[in-house]
Amino acid sequence: MQLQCSVLGKDIEITDTSTPVISPYWRLKRNGEWILLCRYAAEQCDYSLVSPLVGATLSLMDGRLAFRHLCLIVQYANGFEDLEAAEEFVTKVILATNKECDAVVEMTPELEPFVIKMDPLRFASNTSVSQEQKRPAAPLSLNLMFSNECETNCSYCQAQRRYLPENTLLSAKRWKEIISEAKSLGIEQVTLSGGDPLYRKEALVLIGELIAKKMLFQLPTKCCITEEIADRLVEVGMTKPINHYLREIQLTMDGPDEEPSHKSAGKSSHFSKSVQSIRNLQARGFNLRIKALATSVNASQIYQWIKQLVEMGVTQITVAAYAKAYHKHNGNLSLSSQDKISIAQQCQKARTDFPGISLSTNGIGPAPGAEQNTESASICQRGPIEISVDIGEESSGKISYWKSRVQCAGGRTSMTITPDGKVVLCDTVPQDEPFFVGDVSTQSLLEVWNSESLLNFAYPPREKFKGSACYDCDKLEECQSKLGHCFRDSYFNLGTIFGPAAHCPMAQRQA
Repeated sequence: MQLQCSVLGKDIEITDTSTPVISPYWRLKRNGEWILLCRYAAEQCDYSLVSPLVGATLSLMDGRLAFRHLCLIVQYANGFEDLEAAEEFVTKVILATNKECDAVVEMTPELEPFVIKMDPLRFASNTSVSQEQKRPAAPLSLNLMFSNECETNCSYCQAQRRYLPENTLLSAKRWKEIISEAKSLGIEQVTLSGGDPLYRKEALVLIGELIAKKMLFQLPTKCCITEEIADRLVEVGMTKPINHYLREIQLTMDGPDEEPSHKSAGKSSHFSKSVQSIRNLQARGFNLRIKALATSVNASQIYQWIKQLVEMGVTQITVAAYAKAYHKHNGNLSLSSQDKISIAQQCQKARTDFPGISLSTNGIGPAPGAEQNTESASICQRGPIEISVDIGEESSGKISYWKSRVQCAGGRTSMTITPDGKVVLCDTVPQDEPFFVGDVSTQSLLEVWNSESLLNFAYPPREKFKGSACYDCDKLEECQSKLGHCFRDSYFNLGTIFGPAAHCPMAQRQA
């Protein structure tokens, strides 16, 4: 369910009678010596780094204190000279937080069941010690690959899908131990990838374990959801809410009939099986989203396809552009600029004709003349952002773009566990020795996270870049520490892990 949240200082003004509360869409967490404000949503991994004083103040915002009463406590706890000074400080905290995160909202009865009560003492830490910490002390999320296998053979699959004999896979028992350890580390969100998460025979048991540990995730699949599988998903809890969310099943389709589906999915009858899956999921009340893959083959049929899905009762649709895959690619399926314009226009018409649906696009762009961009938000946002309150030539386009690029999550906020327990930092890189940074079949999550192997891969020393533009770059340390170099793009574009990404302005300048 979508909660109505009025952001203080944006949607409504801050007054003495305002009752600030941390939005249910955000989590204030202690991670080592760091205090983090993390987005709480499936497939999201962005966070902001919060100063200890701001963190302790935010922890008091649990919907029980009016603004004036909150300021009285802050005045006493932090030794402000008078109430006016405390009010000025708390106002700055709210405005600074909401400038980046929209995380402090007005308390309402609707939000009450989802408010988390916090102990401010948990967020009081030594600022100098917290500054010594360079990354999260434990991962904020995990990417779990239960299987590399899949029912289909899609021509656009981003995964390498390394073959693994069944006797080499992590046991269900070990997966459960990993999930329990993740929970103990404060991890609340995981991503499922692969292969298809439902392909493994113990998949439903493992999904049930994630649900039992109150993990938030989206279940992406192209497997045929039979009545039996749908019933089992109900049994393990996929139709039960977690806080204000109902976990989503994302079913990917490759066309509005058998022909385009066959060309993309590499399997006949995929369309009819997808229709069967939709009917079985709809009949049991699942939170279903259809990811409709837009290709040159079906570009002219998008509106009709959406109409077809609406008539089946589907209310959530994402139209996603075919994108080049590193391991497999079929250039004949790529969209032209004109295809994208046509698709955007068809989607705009569909929103007008079917106002009850949630329709987003990914990789398409807005229709010409559209009032707003309806592109889906990126999974990983800019980050980390620092939120603090002061109580006392690099503006060129290319460099600005580079500095605002998406943060590499690998080794900074997350890591990927492959089906046999080998750990990599990105689920699209080859599952091969140069990319392995640990093995949870013999190591704990924290042992891998803090291992020399992982740290040297995520934050490689300058010597590893010898012979590349990065080696002589005076911005290397700054680049690596905040957003990271994309080893995946370096590998696929240059054939080396330790080199600049394609869009690095320093590399382009030296080329």
